[in-house]
Amino acid sequence: MPAAHPARIVVYASDHGFGHAARMLALAARLAEDRVPVTLCAGAAAPMIRAALPFLAAPVDLAAASLDPGLAPRAGALDFDLDRSREALAAWRAELPRLVAAEAERLVSLGAALVVADAPAAALLAAERAGIPAVVCSNFTWLDMYAGRFGADVDDILADAYARACLGYRLRLGAMPLAGLSAIQDTDGVLARRPRRDRAAIRRELGVSDGDLLLGLGLGGSLDAVLYDVLSASAPASGVRLLAPSHAPDSRPRGPLVHFPAITPDPQSYFGACDLVLAKAGYSTLAEAAIAGVPLAVFPLLGSPESVRLAHDVEALGLGVRLTDEAHARAALSRPEVLLDAARRACRGPLPDAAPALAAALRGLLP
Repeated sequence: MPAAHPARIVVYASDHGFGHAARMLALAARLAEDRVPVTLCAGAAAPMIRAALPFLAAPVDLAAASLDPGLAPRAGALDFDLDRSREALAAWRAELPRLVAAEAERLVSLGAALVVADAPAAALLAAERAGIPAVVCSNFTWLDMYAGRFGADVDDILADAYARACLGYRLRLGAMPLAGLSAIQDTDGVLARRPRRDRAAIRRELGVSDGDLLLGLGLGGSLDAVLYDVLSASAPASGVRLLAPSHAPDSRPRGPLVHFPAITPDPQSYFGACDLVLAKAGYSTLAEAAIAGVPLAVFPLLGSPESVRLAHDVEALGLGVRLTDEAHARAALSRPEVLLDAARRACRGPLPDAAPALAAALRGLLP
């Protein structure tokens, strides 16, 4: 075990969905196991992180920070609302000086020695203001994602911020150019939480028999429960169970649909107990299935360059099969055994854990 390190790393997760926070939690947990003091800064995903903290092998500090608007989802749909995204970016630009000043003050008060951003631009500006080196650890920057759709002013702010990073660690799954960074180091494997409980225990908890096909649905919190019902209606009830997270207090099984709590210490254990995960192509669900060796069937989220790349990589890296869109997913669910067979044949096994090598690289940057 490495000797305890006195220097603190502060990790910032984008507030765009829960995926950034989930993978930064995996990285922070590994740093803590390596005896590096670490603070994880997150916004909307804080309840998910807080639920997991008591079960980590070593303590991770959690701080509230919401530093970027990301892209606004269209309610109940598999695409983004560009008008709402534009409004959120305008508000972010107005707030940016205050955000940067507040985070710079936080970094100084924490005694931070290194900032890791996935991938809020404001965190990099705050690090420079505080005189602290910063790196990006992500599969994209917001320059990659916005792709010029919100005007030159937004692009200029982001380019200026990303230029302050001394290095970018590019995650392999869904890897994009990391636009704005001058130095990039590619990483192997996936950055994800491993299942904490075994498959048999989870299936007993869910009331799923050994002979049933358990198909996990990873559709994202922005979707209405209606879509789960539509998909469940596409699947035969006999011998097929569909697993989905639920925010509802009453999550009793309905037909083929079974639930686990959306806020739970180990959502990765539930997907790890599945025979197949059918998902929109978002990093966290895909990575947590890939690290557990669960075959995937994925389709891209409209308007997301990252999602298109993730769907491509599922096929290219031997993680499962790529579907065209939601309509293709519904059709495939009418014959789930055929979908499972295709995904199993395409799946070449689990991907390695990227956290140990990334944590070692970050330790090497500490004074």
